[in-house]
Amino acid sequence: MGGWNIFYGLLNFAILAGALFFIGRKIVVKAIKAHQDKVQSDLKQSAESLENAKKLLDGIGQENAKAAEEREEILASARRAAEAGSSSAAAEDRRAVDHIAADARQDLEQQERGLRRRLNEKAADEITAEAAEQIKKPENAAARRALTEKYVSLMEEKLHITKGDLAGFRDSGSVKATLRSAEELSEEQVERIRRAVIKSFADVGETLSPDQLQLETKVRERYIAGVRLQVGDTVYDGTVKGILERCCEQISSVDSLDQELIDSLRAQLGAVNLDLGVYQVGTVISVSDGICRVSGISDAMSGELLELKGGLRGMVMDLEQDNVGAVLLGSYDTLQEGDWVRRTGRIIEVPVGEALIGRVVNALGQPLDGQGDIHTTQSRPIESPAPGVIDRKSVSKPMQTGIKAIDALVPIGRGQRELIIGDRQTGKTAIAIDTIINQKGKDMICIYVAIGQKESTVAGVVKTLRAHGAMDYSIVVCASASESAPMLYIAPYAGAAMGEYFMYKGRDVLIIYDDLSKQAVAYREISLLLHRPPGREAYPGDVFYLHSRLLERAARLSDEKGGGSMTALPIIETQAGDISAYIPTNVISITDGQIFLETDLFASGVRPAINVGLSVSRVGGSAQLGAMKQVAGRLRMDLAQYRELAAFAQFGSDLDKATQATLHRGDRMTELLKQGQYKPMAASDQVIAIFAANSGYADDVELKDIARFEAGLIPYVNEHYPALRGEILSGKKLSEQQLKKLRCVIEEFKENFQ
Repeated sequence: MGGWNIFYGLLNFAILAGALFFIGRKIVVKAIKAHQDKVQSDLKQSAESLENAKKLLDGIGQENAKAAEEREEILASARRAAEAGSSSAAAEDRRAVDHIAADARQDLEQQERGLRRRLNEKAADEITAEAAEQIKKPENAAARRALTEKYVSLMEEKLHITKGDLAGFRDSGSVKATLRSAEELSEEQVERIRRAVIKSFADVGETLSPDQLQLETKVRERYIAGVRLQVGDTVYDGTVKGILERCCEQISSVDSLDQELIDSLRAQLGAVNLDLGVYQVGTVISVSDGICRVSGISDAMSGELLELKGGLRGMVMDLEQDNVGAVLLGSYDTLQEGDWVRRTGRIIEVPVGEALIGRVVNALGQPLDGQGDIHTTQSRPIESPAPGVIDRKSVSKPMQTGIKAIDALVPIGRGQRELIIGDRQTGKTAIAIDTIINQKGKDMICIYVAIGQKESTVAGVVKTLRAHGAMDYSIVVCASASESAPMLYIAPYAGAAMGEYFMYKGRDVLIIYDDLSKQAVAYREISLLLHRPPGREAYPGDVFYLHSRLLERAARLSDEKGGGSMTALPIIETQAGDISAYIPTNVISITDGQIFLETDLFASGVRPAINVGLSVSRVGGSAQLGAMKQVAGRLRMDLAQYRELAAFAQFGSDLDKATQATLHRGDRMTELLKQGQYKPMAASDQVIAIFAANSGYADDVELKDIARFEAGLIPYVNEHYPALRGEILSGKKLSEQQLKKLRCVIEEFKENFQ
């Protein structure tokens, strides 16, 4: 124990001394000197540039005046063109500028994170190198020997045989083991380890004779002190080099500089694991297109997180007889054949908790918004079993989107899975963002998972959410189009894991997957690279399971389980409105209904462009507010009939009175259901507007005045019938007396409406 205490004291002193010395002296001094050199160089270049500029100015005075006149003329023309341009073009220009600025901000944040990590890695390397030099000194020889003896004893206690190593012994009839030490081991120590290996096989009922054990011993000074034993794929690391490497990894991961790094180093020192490091290692045998094959690690689990050289992470997806297929989660440019791979023993997981609210993270839960580390100690596996039937209860509480056409025609309940489907550029994401904005003040956590989108597009979404105060209760998970297919594949599962944390805490969660067709394409790419047989449209046979195990996790839990809920709004992009394609039909069969957005309606100005004939909510009607169900009960059927009649009416003008009345009412109801983006409407206001139109109060209003009619009616009713809001939100149907009072207020408004 004395040698152990001496070593620990030396390690403590060396690391702290190294931190204070090298952080304070080398890094800061080098940075200041580099900055001074750069300033001197810049000043010299500036002086030369100034001299050249003076020479040029002497000869171009007249040209400069002429250029100024031309510039003024160009600016005047640009102003006239801008004033003549449409408001939509101006909005598009602003969006383009916002996207460019967002890209620039993200680039700067990534550069800053990279610089910070490189500085930390450099500091950690110098600190651990100094610690190693201190321990190698001759006066510490007794402490090194005591440490070696300590780890030999630990190996005798903790040596065990894995199933993979046992299978290898049965196949070959022998066991290869390598024993490495910083100094020559005694014959007695080598024999103790030999007996420990033989005993570990006996513990699992297998007889290993001394002749069958091939134990190779070598001295490696780079281990500094201690011993390292490898039996099959399993490594038992009891060396100072291993301890310092673990400490170095912890220091390098700190997202801070200067004094914060020193303070963090003090905290990390107390948490350094001085126990025997036991892990299983393998070797990369091939790497390409984000997929690597690994020999060894025969006990790896499907979905297990792997550590690779250079801090790269991977996830096991294929378990073959003699190798493991893993997807790489990050840049793999420096990974080569022959590099080591280490098992972590953990299924891939992401951080969860309140600290994630308001943040933008990647598929691994790492921050992307430049707001520092996410301080949470809790995590969840990205994949977990969906709640069973007994743990669920029926969907009976509404999840208001704030969009009239949805809340009235295809209502959504908390715990439901409602698909948003349509072609590109038909307003699918707009519906999702409006729904998130509408949850303000409703005690609901919102998670937006962006899959395969441009980073600038996601930045625009985040900016919109912040502008409306929605980031205060939202999490954005971003797997952008520039990332590898594995990141796109795991992003929805990571978002679901973050949402499940709140659901099992009794909270209500809304999660949006935008969009799952890109996840399916990423999974197809991974599967084909893993040589899985393709099926319909080249998708693997289990692509249905890809989405079903994700969407089944959305549920409303029973009271015994806390009563929380997770509502899922997956988005699927169709090609030319083909909802019978492979992926759309799969997801339609999994979800509880779909909102189909039609390109022709969108182009004609109907926003949201919901096709009432193909849109349906299979359970939302049970969760719809009683008043909404009362006033909009026949609305979906009436609008479907109107659309059908309108399609035939364009071929002729000889229509009977009933058909004309249906078309007249349908025109006004369609106009009423139009709604601007980022303008969600309260449920009580929706009931007022739909009731007025359904009851014929808008029939004599000109089509162009419908929006003005609605804009004036709602505040008038709220002012003269303030109790109506509470009566609607109570969930009960309106009584005859309440309806009568509402009609009177609307009629009063109509008398003054012009």
